[in-house]
Amino acid sequence: MFDFLFQDRNKEIQSLAEIIAIDMEKLNLSKLAIEKAIMMIAKAIAKSDILIQTESKEKNKKEYRLNVQPNDHECGTVFWTEVVKQLLTEQEALIIPLNDKYYRATSWSHTNEVTLKRTYKDVMLSCGGENFTTSSTFQSDEVIHLRYDNARIRLYLQNVVGQFDKTMDSINAMMQLSSQPRFKLKLGTNALSFREKQADGTDKVMTKDQYVLKIKKLLTSDALEVLTEQENASVEQLQINTTVKAEELAKMALQINNEVANAFDIPEAVFNGNITEKSDATNEFITYAVSPIAEVINDTLTAYVVGEDDYCGKNEKVMVWLARFKHVDVVDSAVNLDKLRGIGFHLDEIREMVGYPLLNTEFSTERALTKNYGGEGNNNAAQET
Repeated sequence: MFDFLFQDRNKEIQSLAEIIAIDMEKLNLSKLAIEKAIMMIAKAIAKSDILIQTESKEKNKKEYRLNVQPNDHECGTVFWTEVVKQLLTEQEALIIPLNDKYYRATSWSHTNEVTLKRTYKDVMLSCGGENFTTSSTFQSDEVIHLRYDNARIRLYLQNVVGQFDKTMDSINAMMQLSSQPRFKLKLGTNALSFREKQADGTDKVMTKDQYVLKIKKLLTSDALEVLTEQENASVEQLQINTTVKAEELAKMALQINNEVANAFDIPEAVFNGNITEKSDATNEFITYAVSPIAEVINDTLTAYVVGEDDYCGKNEKVMVWLARFKHVDVVDSAVNLDKLRGIGFHLDEIREMVGYPLLNTEFSTERALTKNYGGEGNNNAAQET
C-alpha cells in the first residue's frame, strides 16, 4: 500500500489510492445515472404524440412534421429525443423552422431585448448527424425557443462537473505515481555512511545521498545489473492497490441513483426498476418528471404553430399527448373503456387512446350516450337503442 494516508470526517484513515478509486467509480456512476434520467424523460416525450387542436386544413401536414418526420433526414422520435436531452442538459433548446421543416440548433447567439423582438444569429443546425452553420438571422417569432430552468438539476450537474475536474486532477496525479516504479530504501539507524569496494581493493566511503543516487542509477539502468545490499540497508518496491469492494460499489450506485432520481423528480421505484403492480410510480413519473417538460413544449409550440389570434378566438392549441406513453391493457381496461363510450367518446377516439388503428367509418365516429351516463334528457334515446 502506498503510504500516503488521509483522514476523512469520520476519522477513518484512507490511502490516496483508495480515495481516487472511489472518486472514479462515483464519477462514472453519476454520469451514467444522469444520462439514464435524461433519456427516460426524453423517450417519454418522444413516444407521445403531438396533437394540434385546430380547424386549419394544414393540421395533418403540420402534425406529420411534428411527429413523423420533422426534416428530410430525421424521424420524429430521434428529433424530439435530442431536443429534450438538450433542454434538460443546457436548460434551453432552439428549433429553427425552415421551409415547413424543423431543425435543431446546437449553438447560437441572440440579442437581449426585453420589450422588442430578439434577433438570433450564428446559428449552427444539427440534422442527421451533420452540422451546418447558417448565415441567416431570425427574429424571436420565427424560432421555437424552449427554456426549462430547473435550478436543482443545474446545481446537480454543476456538482458533477466539479467532481469530474477534481477526479481528473487526482487521476493525473495517480498516473504520474503509477507510471514509474517506486522503491523504498530501508536504512538502519546507524547508517550514516556506506563503504563500497573499489577495483584496486580499497574502500570508498559514500554519504547516504551518494548511496541513494547509486541505487537509483542501478534501478534505471538498461543493462543487467546486480544489486548488493549492505547489512543495514535494503530496497523494496512499492505497490499501489486501487481495488474497491463490490458491496461498497453497490451501495454507492444505489445512493447516486436515488440522488439523481430526486434531482429530476423521478420516483426512485421507477428509476431503479422496483415498480409493483399496485404502485402509482409510473403515474407519478409522468406527473412530476415528464409533464413539466411537456408543458414547456405545449406553450412554446402553441405560440408558434397556432398563434395568439387562433388561441384566443378559437381555443386552438398544441399539446403533447402523454396518454400514449403509458401502456394500456385493453382487456384489463375494458370496463373503463366501455364507460368512456357511454359518456360520449366515439370508438375511434377510444381506439386511438390504446394505440389501435382508427377505423374511420361512420359507425366508429358516431357518439352514443347510454342510459346510465346520459342523464334524464337522453333516457328515451338510450331506450330506443
